[in-house]
Amino acid sequence: MRIWGTVLLVLGILFLIMFTLAEFGGGHIGFIPFFVSGFLLLMGWNLRKSGKGILQPKPVVAASDENTPAASMPSNAAASAPEFSTVEIPLTPEIAAMIKRQSARAQRILLYVVGGFSIFFVGLGLVLGLTDKNRGEAITFVVIFGSIGVASGILIYGISWLTMLKPVRHDLRGTTYLRTTGPVEVVWIASGAMLRLADRAFLVDRRYGATELSKLGWGRVDYSPHGHVILGAWDCDGRSVYSLPGYDAA
Repeated sequence: MRIWGTVLLVLGILFLIMFTLAEFGGGHIGFIPFFVSGFLLLMGWNLRKSGKGILQPKPVVAASDENTPAASMPSNAAASAPEFSTVEIPLTPEIAAMIKRQSARAQRILLYVVGGFSIFFVGLGLVLGLTDKNRGEAITFVVIFGSIGVASGILIYGISWLTMLKPVRHDLRGTTYLRTTGPVEVVWIASGAMLRLADRAFLVDRRYGATELSKLGWGRVDYSPHGHVILGAWDCDGRSVYSLPGYDAA
């Protein structure tokens, strides 16, 4: 996720530079392109900041020298991190089918987002081109913003395929999924969310368990190891707080 955050930061900076140059070049592109750049920068920063597990590595305590007074050793030097566990559970054909259906829904939504993003920039280029009296500049605007729209759509789909869709295919070829018990935290990022567990963090769709998991401070979460499809979650008392339709923890 930290890599994904870096990509968004770079995209936001590049878009900001291009839009600034277009504005100073007499394009009068308005507020929306700069808002998009700021959105990418903010989302990238949040991913960079939150894209790691909640627990920090256990501090390494160096062996004390025989000449070092015991009183000089810090009292909490040997304190250990809170306990947690991550175990593997056999992946049955029924659960694999649930993961596949969930991935298909996510792919449809991704296509809508990519299409809307591309159409927005292509339309923006057409509007700027039609309103510019200089025909040479008008064609330039159409080409530039049309290229940005198409390139952005391809880039978003390509990154999403590598980070979301391809990992789910890896899950379906596997034989197990994961169950992590320990601290749980949800960090809201734009229209999505980052789920932070003890030893890992990954993006989740807020429509599929993020709201329910945000109420947990500690609990148990079942999920696919690569595509991170949330199957079910329970609080510290074993009460179910979220379950993918048809998922049976037993």
